[in-house]
Amino acid sequence: MRSPFLRPRAASAFLLACAACCAPGPAQAASGWGYTDLGALDGSFVGPASPAETGIGIGQAFAASLGTAFSYSGSNATDITTLNGVSGGSYFVNAAGQVAGPAYGTSDQAFLYAGGKFSTIGSLGGTGTYVTGLNASGEVVGYGSAAGNASTHAFTYVGGKITDLKTLGGSSSSAIAVNDAGQVVGNSNTAGDAASHAFLYNKGGNLVDLGTLGGSSSSATAINSSGIVIGSSTLAGNAAKHAFEYSAGKLVDLGTLGGTNSTAIAVNASGAVIGNASTAGNGSTHAFLFAGGKMTDLGTLGGPNSYALGMDSFGDVVGLSDTVVNGVTVQHSFLYSKGTMVDLSTLFPGVKSFVVAGINNAMQIIGAATTANGTVRGLVVSAVPEADSAAMVLAGFALLAWTARRRRR
Repeated sequence: MRSPFLRPRAASAFLLACAACCAPGPAQAASGWGYTDLGALDGSFVGPASPAETGIGIGQAFAASLGTAFSYSGSNATDITTLNGVSGGSYFVNAAGQVAGPAYGTSDQAFLYAGGKFSTIGSLGGTGTYVTGLNASGEVVGYGSAAGNASTHAFTYVGGKITDLKTLGGSSSSAIAVNDAGQVVGNSNTAGDAASHAFLYNKGGNLVDLGTLGGSSSSATAINSSGIVIGSSTLAGNAAKHAFEYSAGKLVDLGTLGGTNSTAIAVNASGAVIGNASTAGNGSTHAFLFAGGKMTDLGTLGGPNSYALGMDSFGDVVGLSDTVVNGVTVQHSFLYSKGTMVDLSTLFPGVKSFVVAGINNAMQIIGAATTANGTVRGLVVSAVPEADSAAMVLAGFALLAWTARRRRR
């Protein structure tokens, strides 16, 4: 499937008008782009995060020093802080609108929010539990304090039950991510706490040590729907660390962009990997895309460094890059698609800066924009695709009709 980004947009004006009807804020942007202004919830909006694959996002807004967590779907933002004492921290959301994250209080136990109800995840015998991932079925992973709070163990939370995944022989472990098949990746101390290694867990099994690229340590970052694991590992001598891909029992070194180190950040359904790597001479760090056995340097927006943050199923990449404005090096958010890097901060009139949080498979980029007067607002940015057929126009009219019915209720 072709990427929807950076293609001719014959229906731009019509679809931008549709976006304006549905958005709570203005939807004017550079040609070919539309956006929804999420505004602020009870204060200044400071940053959305974790867009799900099909268009639901979550974020936080702040009034004074008090955090407000909310979930966002379409043009609706639901405040979930007031429903159950939710604290600031990392939140995860899936396409069903389920949210997992931290709660505050004496227990510091994490929660799963589903169907308008909160469920406390519980504990592993210690004080707190902390969420690091959520899949499409509502399965939660993370780490929790063991009895006595002297160590932490990775856990899964499935069907209302928390399960201790134990360790690779050492004292502590933590889960990092879970795919839709329920496979879990994370990191664990080895016997005697001699080192930390990446692990893979399959339902009903034990932790599998993924090993290293010759050094003493490795760490997992993500896993895709096919069970491909990515992360980084030290090489022999521990003087360098390289990104790796683990598949079919084999750990593969992805290399660098000519320098010493690289790290893997995300992997999509087709196995494409993004990350960051040092360039020749280690003078700078550039975002990369690894696909088809080749690492591609994504370049920068004119400055020395760039950093990949997220990727969709088409291989479109978002991240941050140094650029030079009036002789000063600053960071701007970028979209990289079809060999071209676009500065996202230049698309919106009245926006001084735009900090990207992620990208999903529904043509949406979510981030926080600072306006000319200094306020911070959440934006969901969409590239308007070309009208391949009359179906696009019909979909637009259907959207307008649906919106009109909602307003009459």
